[in-house]
Amino acid sequence: MDKPAESPPDPPMDRLSLIRARRELLICTVPDLPSLSWRNARNGELEGLDADMARYLAARLRVRPVFVETLPGAIVGLIERGSCDVGMGGLGITPARAERVAFTKPFLSGPLAAVSQQVSQRVPGWREMDREGVVVAVLAGSVAEEVMRQRLRQAELFSVSPPLNPEQETGAGRADVFVTDYADARRLREDDAWRVTDAPRTVGETLYAYAVPKGDVAWLAELNRFLSALKGDGTLARAAERWALRDVLVN
Repeated sequence: MDKPAESPPDPPMDRLSLIRARRELLICTVPDLPSLSWRNARNGELEGLDADMARYLAARLRVRPVFVETLPGAIVGLIERGSCDVGMGGLGITPARAERVAFTKPFLSGPLAAVSQQVSQRVPGWREMDREGVVVAVLAGSVAEEVMRQRLRQAELFSVSPPLNPEQETGAGRADVFVTDYADARRLREDDAWRVTDAPRTVGETLYAYAVPKGDVAWLAELNRFLSALKGDGTLARAAERWALRDVLVN
């Protein structure tokens, strides 16, 4: 007697359907990015523009936001492996990252910044940076690392891996200057101990977006619709104003 034909397996559930079935939105983020995503020690809440946007997105989908906190440089790998539904932690777009994850349309744009100690005149600005004997610190896996690795010809690039960070290494004298993104540098502009210099136009600006696993066109389209809606009704602008990021919004 012939065996009955087996029915084909059900196709894998798309990301948006999976989120709704789970009733949770898994958001990868780095909790120490001032103005974007940082843990408020007073109340324990995750605050900042990206934290606000994550909650708006979860509300739009009628699910619960669940923040998956990780270290800088690790977020792209988590998204790539599908450990979270979306990355919303100050993610700058680079060619290397775009090969691994899919980015939404950008909504922020800002220059990199060189940060050095005020007491030191060794690297007062970008012009003096690429010289023999100068040590330039960057966070491993960051946009700054990718850009500076391409640009530096004479200075030494010092890639710093968590839990250490470039600010600590520069403060301790193991680096002369560190390069970081616009949002991170903002917190140091009012600190008299540091000199912050924005990158010249020749270096270009970094575009920031949200990232999702590659291959799910419907989920990426939903994220872009979400951003478009919040731009259109002014929600994004108001949130950016709240966190002093209005001047780097992409129109």
